[in-house]
Amino acid sequence: MPLFFNKILTEEIHFMVWNLTETLDELLELVNPDKNDKEILESISHETKKKEYLAGKNAIAQMCLLEKIPFDGIEKDEHGKPFLRNSNYEISVTHTLDYIGVVLSKAGAVGIDIEKPRHQIFKVISRLCSKDELDWVAEDIDKATILWSAKEALYKLYGKRKVDFKENLTLVEKPDGLIGRIKMPDYEAEHKVFVQKIAEYWLVIAY
Repeated sequence: MPLFFNKILTEEIHFMVWNLTETLDELLELVNPDKNDKEILESISHETKKKEYLAGKNAIAQMCLLEKIPFDGIEKDEHGKPFLRNSNYEISVTHTLDYIGVVLSKAGAVGIDIEKPRHQIFKVISRLCSKDELDWVAEDIDKATILWSAKEALYKLYGKRKVDFKENLTLVEKPDGLIGRIKMPDYEAEHKVFVQKIAEYWLVIAY
């Protein structure tokens, strides 16, 4: 897994992106799965998903090593949100066929997503985005991809289920950049949205 991109977003938020080039067997050798990993892998039927799980764990472990943070493994809370065992750092992970992205924060919750522009995304955003958001996108496929990716990143940041992407997650363009708004019964806040082109993909981080 060669490191493709390494960026300090703020003093307290760093992210890295790796190329996913290994086979499943190579990832198994890299990660050396523990008992918990083996149970999770047995529950996954699709080989691509197994690769994503192993690559994600390996990327998080590598990032902790580079940042000199102890890595005691990964767990998930009752909503399925991953967190570092015995650590106050927040993490978020995203996968594609080609890349693995990880963001690490000691400033609070974060969310990361990588999407490749494709015309099918217009069907998704037409159902899950507001009129103002769709007006902002117009027919720009890059804006459409960023909008969808930002909502995914906000969803990961919030970290709980039963979120209506149209009603509860909003993206707004302001003079100093994009802002993501989360409005839920138990949480309401604005978050900065960072956008970066990674090869043919768009990477978005909400923080």
